[in-house]
Amino acid sequence: MRKVLRILLILMICIALVPHDTHAITLGEYEAQLQKYKADAAANQAALNKTEAEIAETNRQIENTKTEIKNLANEVTKLKEEIVQFNEEIKEKSLQTKELFQYFQMSNGENAYLEYAFGAETVTDLIYRMAIVEQMTEYNEKVTKELEDMIKANQEREEEIKEINKDLEVKQKELEEKVVSLGNTKSSLTVGGASIQDQIKNYEEKVNYYRNKGCSSNDVIGVDCAVSASSGVFRRPVGVGYITSEFGSRGGSFHRGLDISNGDPYNTKIYPVANGTISSIWQDLYGALIVTVEHYESVSGTYYTSMYAHLSSYAPNIYVGKYVTSDDYLGYMGNTGYSTGPHLHMEIAPCRLYLDSACYTWDSYTRFVQNQGYNGFKGPRQLINFPSGTYNAWYTR
Repeated sequence: MRKVLRILLILMICIALVPHDTHAITLGEYEAQLQKYKADAAANQAALNKTEAEIAETNRQIENTKTEIKNLANEVTKLKEEIVQFNEEIKEKSLQTKELFQYFQMSNGENAYLEYAFGAETVTDLIYRMAIVEQMTEYNEKVTKELEDMIKANQEREEEIKEINKDLEVKQKELEEKVVSLGNTKSSLTVGGASIQDQIKNYEEKVNYYRNKGCSSNDVIGVDCAVSASSGVFRRPVGVGYITSEFGSRGGSFHRGLDISNGDPYNTKIYPVANGTISSIWQDLYGALIVTVEHYESVSGTYYTSMYAHLSSYAPNIYVGKYVTSDDYLGYMGNTGYSTGPHLHMEIAPCRLYLDSACYTWDSYTRFVQNQGYNGFKGPRQLINFPSGTYNAWYTR
């Protein structure tokens, strides 16, 4: 009985030592995946070109909207000038009509037209006087109608201006949304975005790393070879800092990480958030310096990738496959790539970039992180204790 218990205990220990949820993939499968990805490179490049074309088209639409807004503003100005002119004419017509009626009232009383017409002594004189009265009546009716038409036209112009102003507000809002959308689309593409060539290079570097670690084609990476040490406790990537932008939905797009800065960014060292292995190093599509580190969290049996973007420079002697602790710095905070100021853009995802099937390309990785976020994953805050809210500083890792 004791022998059986010993065997069971040994088996339990062995099971405990094997990483859980290891996303099993052999080196041979990974090498085949690399070859397939090389074959797909042309199609992926075409997709990137399509995205660039869409961005160019959005820029063209923005310029058209600006021109439309300018034309609408000119139209409003013109209508306002017409209203001023019509107001002057209405004022003048009103004055003329008022003076005309005052003249007849003062000279002949209220019944001036009738008294004048029936004051004729002969039929011929009556016909003449009736003709005069008719002409005067028609003239007054004409002046009154012109006055009414001008007032109506003025009111229509004022309503037209209201509608144009509404249209103008809509156009301005559309413009703002397009500008924000374009910026977020560009940011989404460029924060860490790797070219096809860089992704293939990262694949090849990892294949070489696993071969150097003694992996054979049938070995499961992370189980039979290249077994990762435990990540240990997850920590903040900088000693002093504050969050300037959160993980999650932002301005119509999805921000995959936290943006972190402080008062002395260019002298701030960036550290891995936990123990792990450097899995890729590259410059993104707009020149941002990027480092990713792969971590194995032994308690939950989950692999994570942490990403550090916009570095001003790399630490010396870093390379793909190097094991680093959370006390080994990766580089300095910076402003490289598509960035509006010096900061660290840091991402954490529960997968191995360019290795696990959910994250084996850059596009699949970005979709995976977004879907994880929509399903409750909190990004870096999931594993690291940051002060709540933005601009609340911390002074220790």
